Amino acid sequence: MEIPQEYLRFLDELCCSRSLRWLGFGTRELANFLLPASCAVCGRADFRLCPECRSEIQRQLSLPPLPDNQHLYVELPALGLQLPVTSCGTYGKALARGLLAYKNKQRYFLGAVFAPYLAAALNAGCIPQRQNLPTLVVPVPSSLKATAQRGYSPVMTMLEHGQARGLLSAALQCRSLLHYRLGSALGGAQKTKSGSDRRGGQTHFVAERASTIGQPVILVDDVLTTGSTLRHAAMACHEAGYDVTCAVVLALTKPPNTGPEQ
Repeated sequence: MEIPQEYLRFLDELCCSRSLRWLGFGTRELANFLLPASCAVCGRADFRLCPECRSEIQRQLSLPPLPDNQHLYVELPALGLQLPVTSCGTYGKALARGLLAYKNKQRYFLGAVFAPYLAAALNAGCIPQRQNLPTLVVPVPSSLKATAQRGYSPVMTMLEHGQARGLLSAALQCRSLLHYRLGSALGGAQKTKSGSDRRGGQTHFVAERASTIGQPVILVDDVLTTGSTLRHAAMACHEAGYDVTCAVVLALTKPPNTGPEQ
């Protein structure tokens, strides 16, 4: 049966009409009323992450090759070594607010925004290994208290987003082999501790024993402040028989003499 041309023209006009666009607008407004959304960074209504804040976060993060000021070393005095650390960006402004919203305000979707930068830095840090051993990507764990409050691990979630989208090299395998020691598991976030508390005492972590001695590991964390957390994590992996080749963080805090964050 042939459809009348008048009917086809009516459908075409309907699809291009203002009434249909208003219907779409009304549907979005109703959804916003029932499930109100606001930008995770600036609070602007009707956006989980507004275009301006998304652009600012993307401007603050870098893809390899990363600039020299985003490469540094964390001292491992007990081993007489330095741990190379790569940062995807500098902690501050929109990136800092986005990270805080992601970690502390249940803005889970931001993990997908950060994941491509973390994955690219990990791929760049993965070097060919002897005996074709895969490099283990090991997230620094959150304390039990922080995990219970959030309901998820921020670092592991970013890695899972990267894996799900096929962004991580086949030579990398994510493995949660680091765990807090019993006495440290219930502690608060590192951010709330003084520098001396972060640096002193026994390592906070234990690592599962390596099945192959010298298995290469890349440590991953969200923010680098004093380097103490990565130092403890690297020492725990070393004691368990792993070779920690480097570390990658999403953001690096500014040294105190560079001026206040904005």
